[in-house]
Amino acid sequence: MSKNTKKKVLMICTAGRGGMLSVVEGYKADGLFDRWNIEFLSSHVEGGLTLRLVIAMKAFLRLIGLLITKQVKLVHCHSAMRSSFWRKSLLALTSRFFGVPVIFHLHGSEMKPFVEAQPYFLKRLIAWSLKKQSVVIVLSKSWLSYVKSISPMANVKIIPNYVELPDLNNRKKHTPDEDIVVLFLGLLGKRKGIYDLLPAFKDALQHVPSLRLIIGGNGEVKQVQNLITQLNIDKNAELVGWVSGDLKADLLSRAQIFVLPSYNEGLPVSLLEAMSWQVPVITTRVGGIPEQVRDGLDGVLIDPGDCVALSSAIVELASSDKLRQKMGKSAREHVESKYSKDIILPKLDGLYRSLIFPE
Repeated sequence: MSKNTKKKVLMICTAGRGGMLSVVEGYKADGLFDRWNIEFLSSHVEGGLTLRLVIAMKAFLRLIGLLITKQVKLVHCHSAMRSSFWRKSLLALTSRFFGVPVIFHLHGSEMKPFVEAQPYFLKRLIAWSLKKQSVVIVLSKSWLSYVKSISPMANVKIIPNYVELPDLNNRKKHTPDEDIVVLFLGLLGKRKGIYDLLPAFKDALQHVPSLRLIIGGNGEVKQVQNLITQLNIDKNAELVGWVSGDLKADLLSRAQIFVLPSYNEGLPVSLLEAMSWQVPVITTRVGGIPEQVRDGLDGVLIDPGDCVALSSAIVELASSDKLRQKMGKSAREHVESKYSKDIILPKLDGLYRSLIFPE
């Protein structure tokens, strides 16, 4: 592929911590930025309203400047829901006005309730915005069906998230005298199911006293710590804050079970990361997860909010080293065959090529 040094691809995404940014960081680490002369443009940061407005305005002015001077060959917008969707739609539609192809990459786990809560005219505006994009990327078949249901004329393609496959020689060996580590990584709040996990974990402790819960993430930290104290599980549950890099890898290498009992999801990177480390997962039948995790093979799927099933699944996996190993091995093989960079990045390269060098 030839690299045009005069024109660039703009990758527009939040600079705030989370799954969307981790996807973009993976693209950069794996050479996509270098291959396609990509400039990262932040349209959002964590912080107060004034700071966020300033960053959004700077992003819009930067985009306008590059479009007017014809320095852009493709725009790749990563969007969640609510304000993220409207902000990215404005940037994307501005790019389309200048004749630049746009990839609108939907990550929003709560896109369905967001759309359904809008009045009729805004639903039509959402449908029109999606139709106007060159390509809308979704993460799973179920999300493709949903987007086509609200915007039938949209050009929708499935390109899942992917993860780097770790060296399993770095995975810590578990011995019978060690605690069984249950790991949760994600934004602390109701959507990710943390308030279901804590009482379910307490119940599971009655059956498997050697359980240890490690919780990594930001968000409603104080509320979660208060509930841990109220449930009297301080000795078995630990909050470690937001984790990334070597610390995240260390936690995943020691985990025996990964739990993500979410109410809404797209295709969670955290689940792929756990599976890549050969860790069986317990998660819910929402979003693209049932395509990502095969129930009974890679882990256990439950309905969101079912604390009894969640507790039972933890006990089942914690009680059988053989079952954990079997599911963990299957999970790793599934990620290798469906969600590794060798599978996903060529699809993205092909899409870029088709939009930048149309026949």
